[in-house]
Amino acid sequence: MADAATTPVDALIPAMTLLAAGGAAALASKALKLSPIVGYLAVGILIGPHAFGLIEESATTHLLAELGVVFLLFDIGLHVSLREIRESGRDLVGLAPAHLVFTSVPFTIALALFGLEWPVALALGLSFGLSSTAVVSRVMAERGLGSCPLGRSTTHVLIFQDIVAIFLLIFANSLGQGTDGMALALDLAIAAGYAIIAFVIAFAAGRYLMGPIFKGLAQTRNQEAFTAVTLLLVLGAASATAQIGLSLTLGAFLAGLAVSGTAFRHQVQMETGPFRGLLLSFFFMSVGLSVDLGVLASHWPLVLAGAAAILAVKTLFGFAAARLNKWSNPGSVQLTFLLAQGSEFTLVVLSILTATSDAVPPLVATIAVSAIALSLAVAPVWASAGMRLSRKVASIFKGQTRPVNEITPVAPDRPVIIFGMSPAGRLAADALSDFSIPHVCLDAEPERFVSAIADGYKVSFGNAANLRLVEAVAGPNPRAVVIGAPRYETSRDLTPAAQREFPDTPRFVSVDNEADRQRFSQLGMRAWLSMGLPTGIEMATDVLRQLGVDEEKVVEWMSREADRFDVDAPGDQTASSVETEAA
Repeated sequence: MADAATTPVDALIPAMTLLAAGGAAALASKALKLSPIVGYLAVGILIGPHAFGLIEESATTHLLAELGVVFLLFDIGLHVSLREIRESGRDLVGLAPAHLVFTSVPFTIALALFGLEWPVALALGLSFGLSSTAVVSRVMAERGLGSCPLGRSTTHVLIFQDIVAIFLLIFANSLGQGTDGMALALDLAIAAGYAIIAFVIAFAAGRYLMGPIFKGLAQTRNQEAFTAVTLLLVLGAASATAQIGLSLTLGAFLAGLAVSGTAFRHQVQMETGPFRGLLLSFFFMSVGLSVDLGVLASHWPLVLAGAAAILAVKTLFGFAAARLNKWSNPGSVQLTFLLAQGSEFTLVVLSILTATSDAVPPLVATIAVSAIALSLAVAPVWASAGMRLSRKVASIFKGQTRPVNEITPVAPDRPVIIFGMSPAGRLAADALSDFSIPHVCLDAEPERFVSAIADGYKVSFGNAANLRLVEAVAGPNPRAVVIGAPRYETSRDLTPAAQREFPDTPRFVSVDNEADRQRFSQLGMRAWLSMGLPTGIEMATDVLRQLGVDEEKVVEWMSREADRFDVDAPGDQTASSVETEAA
């Protein structure tokens, strides 16, 4: 490692080099349709001391890299809230731990057999069981999976992994300091105690302190002050946890956690976003600096084998974990392909262990970094393959499905019937699930039916034109009927019989033009024109209100759905809206 920088120029040259290289990597990654993480790792290798030698590891590069991880953990904390933890309870105690254990144990055993000491093998093995939050989130956003059962459970798994990663970094730092077994156990116990206290303080600060502080800042209408205090919060919290023997990253995570429950979360996220992206690119490039290109070139078969092992092991064992938690075969396939890549946290753990000790041989570190980078590069393609395979599996099981009235009992508590798993129909199902309102989903369009099953919805094959089917699945008086895929002629022909058979049952429909809204309204249906995002939000909220859900809870649900679809929530996204909220 080079000596610490002694002059301003010594500090600025590495920063300028990383800035230039990072810009080039971002442009090249976009042109080649690769994950930016892969581009940053590659350019870090090229400009490093083992290739063109444009930059060396130094105190400056290490500081910039660590700040990147700090801002990453702050952003993760912003996305975790008590509400999210409550909603994901089943996944947090079942699917997520099972997935991590099933996928990390094979790597831990393999690393121990390779000659690493068991604590090091455990730290690295657990890190290999983690998935890339950045990559998976992007893939889900591109495919519109954010709100479906598959997307929600995947998000819950990622939240669990992010929390585990915090303690994994503490563990890795303890290993890097070379403590023995008993001392390590004591250090971890003390760290866990401090961490619990810190979590309590963070939740209390979020509830009673952060909101008033940011509200006061918004009232000043001074954007620079808002930005300055936001950065002070991140760096101050990180420094505080470091002072009590924990990691910088834990403090940053807790700072994000404190802000996540306030109305200013989106504004804070917007303020820190550029810093997070820039500094995180520095971290990935700094990891690339440590990779020996000559060693990599002479051992490329091991890199390919390592990447293949990451994808194969995590896919197979992740599938077993999903099935153990009673996921369907199609949903298990798509879930496990989504989470099969390596994680940026493995790179962090490797950098800690290689920088603070010789516990990991340089050859192992180089191969591991390269294999993870390759798995991240192919992650979108792998996820697409899983999506196609899940639909084929769903098609196979569709062919084995019995008639719906043979497998669906009449519910005593009058379920809601949803016909058509279009985006609007899916959103209605999500809304009913969120409020534990019984419902039955039906679809007679094969492709849409198969897609819904693969995405985790419980759907039966059935036609909306069959009123006897409605009575079979919901009894003589269903609570409501929701039409997710409307056909005016069918609804017109069925209206007289529907009003006669189910006179007290409201019917809801979402359409995309005013003419259809008027036509369906004339049939006595509660017709809504879908104008906002997510599609069908108007109909879904009306369904909730008509079923007696409290208005405040409906508004909160709307805000939550807007968050999932990256839609601006009231009073959150822009400086002017924050000021309005404060006023």
